[in-house]
Amino acid sequence: AVQRNAAAPKDFKRRIPEPVVVVVGVNGHPARALLDTDSLADFISTKLAHQLGIQTFELAKPLPVHLAVQGSRAKINLGCKIQFIYQSVSEMRYFDVVNLLNYDLIMGTPFLFQHCVTIGLNPTSVVKVGSDAARLIEGQRVRTLESRATDV
Repeated sequence: AVQRNAAAPKDFKRRIPEPVVVVVGVNGHPARALLDTDSLADFISTKLAHQLGIQTFELAKPLPVHLAVQGSRAKINLGCKIQFIYQSVSEMRYFDVVNLLNYDLIMGTPFLFQHCVTIGLNPTSVVKVGSDAARLIEGQRVRTLESRATDV
């Protein structure tokens, strides 16, 4: 018989670096945001949107959330625009609304790209925000994600 134990951790303890978490402003309130270089969108937690009374709107087509973990079937059904502040950035910004566990927001590659953010990992830090105004998402290394939802 074949055993599938290649991914089983051998030890219960691991030393890991702290993730890059910053305090940002959301409609005038402080919030915890994870800076995530692997996220293809910017997210706000359902809980924070509800607590702050943020007006959300339903998306024309639900978008699947793709995680590194196989079998995830979460979908994005709502979006919102908020007044977002971080360092020298102050703008109305779009966020997908999802159930987040440990953070109020996840700032993904759209935010990092548009504001030319430089992140340091040892030590964990935001080195600089290179652009106060959001730049267009364009260039050779840019692609378009489309919903795979079908019209019924």
